[in-house]
This record gives sequence, structure tokens and C-alpha cells, in this order.
Amino acid sequence: MPVIPVRYESLKAILPYMDPNIRFQISLRMPSISSLESRIPLKIENLTFSKLYTEVNKASYKVRVYRDNGGNEISSDVLRMNNDGKSYNDIDQYGVIIHPGLNNVLPGDIDLRTAVQQRVPSNTEESERILVLQLRILKMLLAERLNQEYIEDDETRNAGVGGPVNAFNETYRRHMLNQSVETIQSRMQSFRDQLSAITNRRNNQNLPYTASIQFTRRSPKGITIQRVAYKKYLYEAKKAVHTKLFGNRGSNILVKNLQIGFGIPILRFPAGTILKIENLEIALWKSLTFEGIKNEETVKQCLDTLRQRQEVQGSSEKQVQLRINASLMLNVSYEMIEQPGRLLRDDQSKWWLILKVVRGRSD
Repeated sequence: MPVIPVRYESLKAILPYMDPNIRFQISLRMPSISSLESRIPLKIENLTFSKLYTEVNKASYKVRVYRDNGGNEISSDVLRMNNDGKSYNDIDQYGVIIHPGLNNVLPGDIDLRTAVQQRVPSNTEESERILVLQLRILKMLLAERLNQEYIEDDETRNAGVGGPVNAFNETYRRHMLNQSVETIQSRMQSFRDQLSAITNRRNNQNLPYTASIQFTRRSPKGITIQRVAYKKYLYEAKKAVHTKLFGNRGSNILVKNLQIGFGIPILRFPAGTILKIENLEIALWKSLTFEGIKNEETVKQCLDTLRQRQEVQGSSEKQVQLRINASLMLNVSYEMIEQPGRLLRDDQSKWWLILKVVRGRSD
């Protein structure tokens, strides 16, 4: 059956009704119509920016570090690291995790930081000592779970003891006490990987594999994976992906539902692109952003203050709804932070404030 090419005018009529992800693929694979596609208004039903991925309707886009053995059979260690969450962090030539884009805001980026971000370097003597301490605790816990005798070995024999160290040990032990055997074993191996990278740097020994950047597109129709040389940091690669998808468009992008997930200090976004948003949800926004709220009474007082405003349209124990204009409403609510596997210090916030802009009911 002969293939009949779509004419220019027909394509202009078809593109506005195509799913955005199909339009992205057409534009990337057919440069000849890329200019036309970028001039046609783009409409997105659901757009989500999270720390690990970007989701457009039912398709997600991820960038991460991939470790390649150079054609040889992938070892279990490399396979595990490729599947580990730490593959979403940059690494140096030795495998030590680095954070090059932590406070680097590029043109077009949306800065969501409440303060300058801090990361403890992962190759210091202090960080190495903490890793050894945690590994020792996990080995003891694992022996206890398996009803085995714990025998000290060279790997953790030099872990410190006494004073603050004992307090740290007990805190971390309680933190991991109810975790599964599989979780404990996985965490142990993760610590060993980090210690191995620190040893590589100390001995000036490069990685036994080649790192690359992996781009993954996942949709109901399947998964597409592409890998390129590791010549950009992950934050630069993510910005490049967002620019390919959303950048250089001739009009605003219409988004019905936009969600910005927790844990994004800087949202990488193309310069000059404007989103016209119908409903906005900032998921699990840390209450520290709002006057450092650390107890429920303070949160309640915050909502009580909002209830005094004339824009209030309704409220409940943990939510206040205010009218923004004739068509938009702002929902302000709160909930307790629940993060399994993570300890919260006394000086950290214990509550999330959730802000959600929604379409108001027509009277």
C-alpha cells in the first residue's frame, strides 16, 4: 500500500490535537518539521517535575549516570549501582559522588531554594569515618537478624567508639532496627561502594568502568534508552532535555495540571519559555520555607490567621481555601512529615505545608 505524505497545511491542522509526547518524537526525528511543530501551540494535560524525572501526561523522561564495562559482562556490583538511586548523582573519575550544580542557577531556571544548599564532601576523613561506623552497625544488625555471632573484622575494626560515637551508633541503630534484611544488605553494599570510591581517590585509581549519561523515556508503549558520553553534569543534561521538549516555542505552553515535587532546589527550565497553568500543586513543600514551622500548634495558628481573611471560601481542621480571583482558588493545608528510613533532627521541620491552586467553582 503506497504511503501518502501529509501535506504542510494538513500537518498544521493535525499537530494541535496530537499528544505532546508524539509531537516531541516527531520533532526530534524529523528536523524538517521541527520549526513548524514549535510554532503550533502546545497543550499538556498533566505535567510533573520531580527530583528524578519529568512526566508529561503518561510518559516520563529521566537522565542518570550509567556505568559501562566496555562490552564485557556487567558485574553484579556495576549492575547494582546502575539500579541504585545514587545513579541520579554525578560522580568524579574515581566514583565519588559530587554535587556540581548544587547552587548553579542557569538562565531560565526556577530557583526554589530557601538558602544556599550545603553538602558535606563525601571524600573527607569525617565522611569516611561515618560510613565505616554505619557499616559496622548494619553488620551487627544483620548478624542479629540471622541469629549469627557477630565477629569483628578488618573492614570495620577501626570504627570509633565512646562518647558522641556511641550516641550516634544508638541513634542509627534505632533508625535501621525495623528495616528488612534485604534493605540492610543493600545499604551495606552501598556504603562499601562509597568507601571503595574514596579508596580509589586516595590511591589515584580510576574507575574500572566507563560512565555515561543515560536518557530513558518510559510510556505505556514501552521504554526507549539512549546513552551519550559523560561530558555534561546531570543538571546540565536535564536542562538540555527540558529545552528539547519545551524550549524555543512560538507561544505559551498551556498546562492544565502542573505539579512540582518535593526536593527540587532548582528547577531546570529553558529560558524564554512560559507556561500558562490552570491548576498548580506544590507537593510536600517543606514548612521550613514558611517561618521554620516545627510544631503543629504553630501550623494551626498559621491557618487560623488565614481564616480571618475576607477571601476565605471554606475551611476545615487542616485546610483553608481562599479565592484568588473569579476563576482560581488557593488551598492551604498541612500534614505531618512521614519519611520511612530517615531521621529528623530536633531542629528540622516536622510539617509540610501544601499549597494548591485550583480552578474555582462557577456560581
